[in-house]
Amino acid sequence: MSVGELSSPCYLVEWYRPVLCGAQMGCAAAKIEACAATRSTRDSYVRLLGIVALPADEVVFGIFLADRETDVAEVCRQAGMAAQRVTAALGFRGLPTVSN
Repeated sequence: MSVGELSSPCYLVEWYRPVLCGAQMGCAAAKIEACAATRSTRDSYVRLLGIVALPADEVVFGIFLADRETDVAEVCRQAGMAAQRVTAALGFRGLPTVSN
Protein backbone atom coordinates (compact mmCIF):
# COMPACT_ATOMS: atom_id res chain seq x y z
CA MET A 1 0.00 0.00 0.00
CA SER A 2 1.39 3.41 -0.90
CA VAL A 3 1.33 6.31 1.53
CA GLY A 4 -0.33 8.55 -1.09
CA GLU A 5 -4.08 8.16 -1.36
CA LEU A 6 -5.18 5.73 1.34
CA SER A 7 -8.53 3.99 1.29
CA SER A 8 -8.57 2.38 4.74
CA PRO A 9 -10.33 4.25 7.54
CA CYS A 10 -8.02 6.67 9.32
CA TYR A 11 -7.92 7.44 13.07
CA LEU A 12 -6.28 10.16 15.12
CA VAL A 13 -5.14 9.05 18.57
CA GLU A 14 -4.43 11.51 21.39
CA TRP A 15 -2.22 10.90 24.39
CA TYR A 16 -2.16 13.66 27.02
CA ARG A 17 1.25 13.33 28.62
CA PRO A 18 4.55 15.09 28.94
CA VAL A 19 6.08 15.00 25.50
CA LEU A 20 8.20 12.04 24.61
CA CYS A 21 11.77 12.82 23.57
CA GLY A 22 13.09 11.52 20.25
CA ALA A 23 14.34 8.19 21.60
CA GLN A 24 11.18 7.62 23.62
CA MET A 25 9.01 8.37 20.59
CA GLY A 26 11.00 5.85 18.59
CA CYS A 27 10.54 3.19 21.28
CA ALA A 28 6.82 3.97 21.60
CA ALA A 29 6.36 3.77 17.83
CA ALA A 30 8.24 0.45 17.69
CA LYS A 31 6.06 -1.03 20.44
CA ILE A 32 2.87 0.16 18.75
CA GLU A 33 4.01 -1.18 15.37
CA ALA A 34 4.87 -4.57 16.91
CA CYS A 35 1.47 -4.78 18.61
CA ALA A 36 -0.25 -3.70 15.37
CA ALA A 37 1.60 -6.42 13.45
CA THR A 38 0.41 -9.12 15.85
CA ARG A 39 -3.13 -7.70 15.86
CA SER A 40 -3.41 -7.44 12.07
CA THR A 41 -4.99 -10.49 10.52
CA ARG A 42 -6.97 -11.26 7.42
CA ASP A 43 -10.04 -9.76 9.12
CA SER A 44 -8.44 -6.86 11.00
CA TYR A 45 -5.89 -4.34 9.78
CA VAL A 46 -4.03 -1.79 11.97
CA ARG A 47 -1.05 0.32 10.90
CA LEU A 48 0.66 3.27 12.60
CA LEU A 49 1.52 5.97 10.06
CA GLY A 50 3.26 8.36 12.42
CA ILE A 51 3.51 10.12 15.76
CA VAL A 52 3.63 13.89 16.31
CA ALA A 53 4.35 15.61 19.64
CA LEU A 54 3.25 19.12 20.65
CA PRO A 55 5.64 20.05 23.49
CA ALA A 56 3.84 23.24 24.55
CA ASP A 57 0.54 21.38 24.99
CA GLU A 58 1.94 18.10 26.37
CA VAL A 59 -0.01 16.21 23.73
CA VAL A 60 1.15 13.41 21.47
CA PHE A 61 -0.86 12.42 18.38
CA GLY A 62 -0.74 9.19 16.42
CA ILE A 63 -2.18 8.65 12.95
CA PHE A 64 -3.40 5.14 12.21
CA LEU A 65 -4.98 3.21 9.38
CA ALA A 66 -7.30 0.51 10.65
CA ASP A 67 -10.48 -1.33 9.90
CA ARG A 68 -11.98 -0.58 13.32
CA GLU A 69 -11.54 2.05 16.02
CA THR A 70 -11.60 -0.65 18.70
CA ASP A 71 -8.57 -2.31 17.11
CA VAL A 72 -6.61 0.97 17.29
CA ALA A 73 -7.50 1.41 20.97
CA GLU A 74 -6.52 -2.19 21.74
CA VAL A 75 -3.16 -1.90 19.95
CA CYS A 76 -2.35 1.25 21.93
CA ARG A 77 -3.34 -0.43 25.20
CA GLN A 78 -1.23 -3.50 24.43
CA ALA A 79 1.75 -1.24 23.67
CA GLY A 80 1.44 0.38 27.10
CA MET A 81 0.14 3.68 25.71
CA ALA A 82 -3.61 3.56 26.29
CA ALA A 83 -5.23 6.27 24.17
CA GLN A 84 -7.10 9.05 25.91
CA ARG A 85 -9.03 9.68 22.71
CA VAL A 86 -9.46 7.92 19.36
CA THR A 87 -11.23 9.91 16.65
CA ALA A 88 -12.28 8.72 13.21
CA ALA A 89 -10.83 10.95 10.50
CA LEU A 90 -12.12 11.60 7.00
CA GLY A 91 -8.91 10.58 5.31
CA PHE A 92 -5.20 11.07 5.06
CA ARG A 93 -2.93 12.05 2.25
CA GLY A 94 0.66 11.21 3.05
CA LEU A 95 3.69 13.09 1.89
CA PRO A 96 5.24 11.88 -1.34
CA THR A 97 8.15 9.53 -0.87
CA VAL A 98 11.57 10.92 -1.71
CA SER A 99 13.94 8.55 -3.43
CA ASN A 100 17.69 9.11 -3.50
